[in-house]
Amino acid sequence: MSITTIPAKTIKTCDRCKAVMDGRNDRQEGALLVKAHALDMHGHACADASRKFDLCDSCLYTVAKTIDAAMASHVPVQDAQS
Repeated sequence: MSITTIPAKTIKTCDRCKAVMDGRNDRQEGALLVKAHALDMHGHACADASRKFDLCDSCLYTVAKTIDAAMASHVPVQDAQS
């Protein structure tokens, strides 16, 4: 009897555009991690509510550009009340 072992293949898909990442479009191995706590009804942290998004190179660029623009246009609270 002979045994042939076939290694498992991991297939990653971009969470934004659903493209299969095949080495040509995931050279940066982009990911966005949003860290957060889930809160109970009293406002206390009770669980992890973090999310991780795997992104292809083009979506990583687009998402990073969008975040940069949002951070640059943010008006601090003390300036908004003046």
